[in-house]
Amino acid sequence: MDRKIALSDYIKQEVMRNPKANLDDAEDLFNAGILDSLAILQLVAFIEENFKIKIPDEDVIFENFQNLNALASYLETQKAAE
Repeated sequence: MDRKIALSDYIKQEVMRNPKANLDDAEDLFNAGILDSLAILQLVAFIEENFKIKIPDEDVIFENFQNLNALASYLETQKAAE
């Protein structure tokens, strides 16, 4: 499954609690009130478990988690670094 789709599905189901919600790839997840500090920790745990990518604490920053596009791009750089 495409990572961006998996991330979107996870956010809609586990964070938003609405699997039918519309979530645009470029939507600012913080300004929309979708992600907060707890949701980011849960998202990091999901990524590490499901994609087998370790996310260092210093990479848990706004720019990497701002929207689905930024997150997918960040994960691609991490995959390349493995």
